[in-house]
Amino acid sequence: MLKKIFSIALVLAVFQSLAQGPLISAKDFAAELKANKNMVVIDVNTPDVYAKQHIQGAISIPLKELYKPGAVEGQAKPAEELAAFFGKKGVSNTNKIVLVDEGSNKYNSRVWWILKSIGATDVSILHFNMEQFGAARIPLTSTPASGKATTFALAESTFKACSADDVKNRVEGVVLLDAREKDEFAGADAAKKSKGHISGAVWMNFKEVLTATGAYKSKDEIIASAAKFGATPEKTIIVYCNSGVKASVLYVALKEIAGFQNVQYYAGSYADWVSNPENPIVK
Repeated sequence: MLKKIFSIALVLAVFQSLAQGPLISAKDFAAELKANKNMVVIDVNTPDVYAKQHIQGAISIPLKELYKPGAVEGQAKPAEELAAFFGKKGVSNTNKIVLVDEGSNKYNSRVWWILKSIGATDVSILHFNMEQFGAARIPLTSTPASGKATTFALAESTFKACSADDVKNRVEGVVLLDAREKDEFAGADAAKKSKGHISGAVWMNFKEVLTATGAYKSKDEIIASAAKFGATPEKTIIVYCNSGVKASVLYVALKEIAGFQNVQYYAGSYADWVSNPENPIVK
């Protein structure tokens, strides 16, 4: 009888883990923080935000440190450089890695993708919420932490970004979602960084899959939100934004939480698209 109860509990635990995808709750994180010596916590905020307050023991790896220099904004460094960088920071591909940002889930989702694309196997996204952190008694501090240098071994990954050519040559029926703000989609943003959007794209702001507090919505809520923009589970979907940050939120929501089977991520996004003047933009 005890074996049967244990088996049922194990199945339920696995099901719940799959249902929430890469997300980890504050309660579960607090338990692992005490028990899992193989866990590395990465704060992906800017250095000034990290300096004010962060989870005790979290190391600082701002998202922008993963970008390569160049005229095209927000492009990730080559895989070999990323692996060497993470290794020097004390992050191995075999660690349990938990990512946290300022609460928008934009930056930790982008770093989640980068880590998965170079072979990290166990990466979780933790939503920063002071009320939940307080209830779970997650310790916060302003004291910086650092990791001991290790090896991050590159591994083949199924997480491969699509290219501008893939977007350009997409077949009829593929849903191209623009995760940016409405004025950027329309080419009317105050900063004048956007001249419009990729032809055929549908505007679906990344916040459509988040709650009012910035947490990811449930599977059913995400499916319902996506359906309003013509994105349904059986369709092939490509997501993009300005430089891959907001699009990563749509990717995590649709593919990892809602379980859509064919979601592709244009990591280069608008910045990469317009770097080639032959690629058309419409308003």
